[in-house]
Amino acid sequence: MTIDLTSKVDVTSRLSPEQARKVLAEIFNHSPNLISFTKHAREQMRERDLKSGDVLNVLKAGKILSVPDFENGSFRYRVQTNKITVVLAFKKPNHVVVVTAWRD
Repeated sequence: MTIDLTSKVDVTSRLSPEQARKVLAEIFNHSPNLISFTKHAREQMRERDLKSGDVLNVLKAGKILSVPDFENGSFRYRVQTNKITVVLAFKKPNHVVVVTAWRD
């Protein structure tokens, strides 16, 4: 049985780290093709020698430890592992946009 969290959560509002992690996990597990990268994210990834797979692994296994920042009209969430941080925004109920990423 699948629970559709994205249809019950307004992803354009500020989500708690726990809510954001649950929504991200649902999108990652059920609609990974709805994860996209901004031009800035791709440029930063290239400069920092990060591959799409590195970023997707962070989205899959990383933690959201802090409340989001509000920037350029959307809430930005930091998903972190011990080595990499990825910043993302939810743009639609089921769409994740990677804004930037770096090595810690």
